[in-house]
Amino acid sequence: MPSRELEYPKQPYSTVKRLNDRARYSLETIHAIINSSPFINVAFQDSTSPFPAVLPMIGQMGSFSRPSADLGDVLDLYLHGYVSSRLMNLARTSPSGEEGEEEGIPLTLTATLLDGYVLSLTPNSHSYNYRSAVLFGYATPVVDPAEKLWAMELVTNSVVPQRYQNTRTPPNNAEMQSTSILRVKIKAGSAKIRSGEPHDDRADMNDEELRQKAWVGVVPAWLQFGEPVAGGYNRVDKVPRYLDEWRVEGNEERRREAYEAVKEVVKPKKGDAPTMRQLASHRRTIRLSPLTLRRPACLPAPSSSSINSRIPIQARNNSSTSEPRISHQYDDTNPNHHYWWAACSPSLTSLLRHSHHSYTPTQQSVHLSWFRNNVIPNLGPRPSSSYRLRSPLNYEGSPYRPTWNFCSAPAGSSSSSPKVKGTLRFSFEPIPATGTSQQDPTNQERYRTLFPLLAGECHGHGKGETNAKADLTWYDEVKEHMYLTASEQTVLRSKLACVPGQLPLPPEHAAIAIGCLGDKRVLKPYFFAGPKSLVTGYEMRPGKEEPEVKVYLPLMHFFDTEEAVVEALEEVWTGFGWGAELGKGGYGEAMREAFPHVDFNKAPGTHTWVSFSYSDHTGPYMTVYLAPRFQEAYDLGVRGGR
Repeated sequence: MPSRELEYPKQPYSTVKRLNDRARYSLETIHAIINSSPFINVAFQDSTSPFPAVLPMIGQMGSFSRPSADLGDVLDLYLHGYVSSRLMNLARTSPSGEEGEEEGIPLTLTATLLDGYVLSLTPNSHSYNYRSAVLFGYATPVVDPAEKLWAMELVTNSVVPQRYQNTRTPPNNAEMQSTSILRVKIKAGSAKIRSGEPHDDRADMNDEELRQKAWVGVVPAWLQFGEPVAGGYNRVDKVPRYLDEWRVEGNEERRREAYEAVKEVVKPKKGDAPTMRQLASHRRTIRLSPLTLRRPACLPAPSSSSINSRIPIQARNNSSTSEPRISHQYDDTNPNHHYWWAACSPSLTSLLRHSHHSYTPTQQSVHLSWFRNNVIPNLGPRPSSSYRLRSPLNYEGSPYRPTWNFCSAPAGSSSSSPKVKGTLRFSFEPIPATGTSQQDPTNQERYRTLFPLLAGECHGHGKGETNAKADLTWYDEVKEHMYLTASEQTVLRSKLACVPGQLPLPPEHAAIAIGCLGDKRVLKPYFFAGPKSLVTGYEMRPGKEEPEVKVYLPLMHFFDTEEAVVEALEEVWTGFGWGAELGKGGYGEAMREAFPHVDFNKAPGTHTWVSFSYSDHTGPYMTVYLAPRFQEAYDLGVRGGR
């Protein structure tokens, strides 16, 4: 997302004239409306007809060259159609643009979302609550097979999320030949949004007899999906979970938006972030795959078996939290940010998707976007010939570590529900953009500044506090004892200077962990106080008088290969009764998607630790600690970046 809100330039043909207080030119607002519409009306001129042609088509905004771009970035519109249709033939035969002219066939594209019928005292005052968008651009056929396949997946998943990977893919040669994709380069656009209650003339509103006669108000309206009806040759016993969740949650989301539209929306001042109402439904926002990012050269492209880990990327301002107050924001033009997003997103995507129905597609999307915008800018430099990763969080220096937590499903769950509940937690080390600071060798000042800001973005974990923000009481108390004083910093710097090759961040440094619970994020501080924590750790929870004991086992010391670790863990989970979800290769599939650059037939190192604890409430509780091995990948791979 750009650091400031982008707008389309106002052209004579794109500027809203009537009721221009309803006009919007924000890229994010316009793109969200386009991506939320079931179809797009495409208007073009055919020289063989005296009338302009208008066709309803399926399309989606996206960027093949910059797949990590979100709705607020400059995007192209991809349209899907039959190879010999009139529009596709015109685009194919359209001459290349002459000097000073644009290349491609000119198109006008519109989309409208209906939110309600507005009923007033007089016929002339009736209206709709709606969101509409108009785009103007030039279309050319997509000829690159990779881009065409990417666009086909993008468009397919815009209809039903995850549908592409739950069908026979990739398309065969005949299907590729019979389908055309148009890429529309957008030149200008505008949106028009109406919300609120009826608006009548003052004279009519003062007419008591008329007001007693005519009912006024809003009838909310939204697109409703019914119960899926199986086809005659369907052999799947039940409606797939991804399809049912999309239908149910989408219906609820559109219903909520329709009722929200009854409320009046004040046009934001220039530079203000758009509100939830000013954006379209996030159920159909841009659907991009972290695994289709241009991966740094030291991280090989994922295998075909990892194609299923694709999850939509949520628009930044469509999250469940307030606008982040973190000083550094994600910037795709920053090579460090781009590297870390391409490197970290596969593991987050896979673990969220495989967490045994703990997260809806929307929640997965929200967590991915939050990580990108709030964590990525704080991971420091990427590995290079002049900089090695230097965080003590992982043995190989990577400042990011995902962990996967498992416990038995709550008592009373239905027989069709999974027996194990999986949740994602990720930890990271806030590294300066320069990699280190001689004045702050433990990095504690950066941590001290960043942690409270993140607390404002996260939630409390106490019972009945689902909307409460993180409580910093214990953190403020502990940090006073754990952080080094100025004199201690001086002593530490002198000692580090005498130890060749010593990491600039010692083991006592703190790390930040974020637990993803539903659509909430719970913030946890970690203080590494010495080697004893590597054997047995103690965890204090709110409301607990005594600490809970956890036992940690160093997996990488007990097994010869990553594959052996996976098999052993699957065997343990089968003994817990979790085999249906985590056994029989299910866990291994998730791990290969999460770490596509790791050879699982070689020595372990991705699985570092596993912790065990037990409580009467959850029964066995296990956490797997995972090392991304980015430094190792760089050392063994091609030294490249973006």
